[in-house]
Amino acid sequence: MVKSFSFSLLFTLCSLLSFGQDYIDLARFHYANTPQNDFDSINGNTNIEDVGLDVTLPIKLNDNNAILTGFNIDQIKTKLHPLANYTTISTINLKIGFNKKHSDKWSGTYLFLPKISSDFKNLTSKDYQFGGLILMKYNKKNNLKYNVGVYYNSELFGPFIVPLLGLYYKSANDKFEANLTLPIWADVNYKLNNFMKIGANFSAFVRSYHLSERNVYLVKKSNDVFGYLQFNLSKSILLQTKTGYSIGRSYKVYDDNDKTNLAVSAFRFGDDRTVLNPTFKNGLLFKVRLIYRFHIDK
Repeated sequence: MVKSFSFSLLFTLCSLLSFGQDYIDLARFHYANTPQNDFDSINGNTNIEDVGLDVTLPIKLNDNNAILTGFNIDQIKTKLHPLANYTTISTINLKIGFNKKHSDKWSGTYLFLPKISSDFKNLTSKDYQFGGLILMKYNKKNNLKYNVGVYYNSELFGPFIVPLLGLYYKSANDKFEANLTLPIWADVNYKLNNFMKIGANFSAFVRSYHLSERNVYLVKKSNDVFGYLQFNLSKSILLQTKTGYSIGRSYKVYDDNDKTNLAVSAFRFGDDRTVLNPTFKNGLLFKVRLIYRFHIDK
C-alpha cells in the first residue's frame, strides 16, 4: 500500500542548510507552547510544551574546507491521552561532517547525524537512530544560490529518505531575504529598520521516539506556519516572537514491531500500522527564539 503524508526532517538541519548568507547562526534556543489543544476523536485536551537548543560549531581548515560539528537538544512534554499523565520525550542529536568548496560555483556539505530519541527511562538499542545528509550548493551569483541534496534517517517506523531542493535570495537593497530548503523549511522576511524585521516561515517535522516502558514508539508529525517579528538586540543577538498554526499535527503511538517498509519524500510504502492512541486537532502555536549570529566578513 502507498499513502501520501506530511513529512520533513530534523529541525536541527536548518542551521546547516542555510547557505550563501554573510552570517551563520551558531546557537539557537527556542521555547514553544500551545493553548489547551483538543484531541480529535475523544473528549479532552492538553497543552504541548517544547524547548530546545541547537548549536553549530564549524572549524575552518582552509579556504576550501571546514569541519562541521554541533549538537541539538530538544524536549517535549504533553499528554498522549486525556486520562494519561504527561509524557516527556527528548532528542540528543550530534552533527559531524565537513563542508568542501569544489569550485568557484559548487560546494558540498556532508554530515553524519547520530541521535538518541526516546523518553530516556531505560535506554536500549531502540533509542538510537542514525542519519546522514549530502547537500550540494551552487553559487549562481552573490545574492542568488541554489541547493540540491538528500537526507536519510533510520526512523523507528522504517527507513526515511527525503530529496531536498532549495534556494537563497537577497534583494539588492538588503531588505528582502528568502531562504528555502523544501520540503522542510521556508522563510521570507523584510527589514523594516536596523532594529526590526517582519517575516513568515514554514517548517515541517517527522520525528520518532522510543517509549521504553511501554515497548511502543511515538511519531511526531506537524506542519507549522508562523508569522514573526525579529528584534536585533545587538549585532549578534536576535529575538524572534512567533505566532502560528499547526496543520496536520499528530503524536501517534505504535507498537515497536509495527513498521512501514519505506518512506520516500511524500510517500510511505507498506503502511498498515495500527494507531494506539487518539491524536490532536490542529491549533495555535506560540514560540520564542533567541539566536546568536556570527557575521562573516567578505
